[in-house]
Amino acid sequence: MTGALHTRVLDAHAAALAAVLRGPRGLRDDVVAEVRDGLHDAAAAHRAAGLGDVEAAERAVAEFGSVAELAPQFQDELTTAQARRTALVVVVLFPALLLGWDLLWAAGVGWPSSPSPVVGVLARGQDVASAVITGAGLVLLAATLRRGIRPRPLAAATAAVALLGTTACVATAVVMNLVNGPATAAMLASSPLAGLAFAVTAVLAGTVATSSVRTPRLVRARHS
Repeated sequence: MTGALHTRVLDAHAAALAAVLRGPRGLRDDVVAEVRDGLHDAAAAHRAAGLGDVEAAERAVAEFGSVAELAPQFQDELTTAQARRTALVVVVLFPALLLGWDLLWAAGVGWPSSPSPVVGVLARGQDVASAVITGAGLVLLAATLRRGIRPRPLAAATAAVALLGTTACVATAVVMNLVNGPATAAMLASSPLAGLAFAVTAVLAGTVATSSVRTPRLVRARHS
C-alpha cells in the first residue's frame, strides 16, 4: 500500500506540472516524463539510503522543487521551442509558396490576359513582403538557438512576424484576384491545377496563422 502511495505522490507532482505547462505537445510530454523519471530515481535513491517509501517520495519532491518553482524554467524552454517552430514555418512556407506560384506561371497556369498595372504593383509588393518576412524569420530562427535570449519577447516577435506576414500576403492576394476577377474566374475554369494551387495556398497560410496564434498564448502563460 505504501508503495502505491509513494508512486501516487510522485506521479501527482509530475501531473501538476504538466497541467500548467503550455507548448508543443511532444516536447511538453518529454519534459514531464523526464521530471517524472527523475522523481522516481531520486525516491529510489532515498529508499536505498534507508528511508520509507512515502518519506523517500516526499524528500524527492522537496528536492525537485514545487510546481511554482519548476514551471517557469520549463515554460521558458517550451516557449522558445514554440517560437522556433513558428519561425521555421515562416522560413519554409513563405519561399515555398512564392516558388510554387512562380513555377505555375512558368508552366502556363495563370491569368489568360495581362493583369492591370495595379495588379502588377501588388504582385511585386507581395514578392517583396515575402522576402522580407522570410529574412525576418531567419533572424528569429537563429535567435531561438542562442543562449541567454529572453523567450517571451522572442516568441512575441516571432508571432507578430508570422501573423503580419500572413495577413499582408493573403490580403494582397485577395485584392489582386478581386481586381482581376474575370481573368481569375477564367483561369480557375480552364485549369483544375489552379484551383488546387489556391486550396494548397489557403491550407499553408492557415498553418502559419495557427502557429502564430499559438505562440502568444505561451507568452501570456502565468504560473502561481
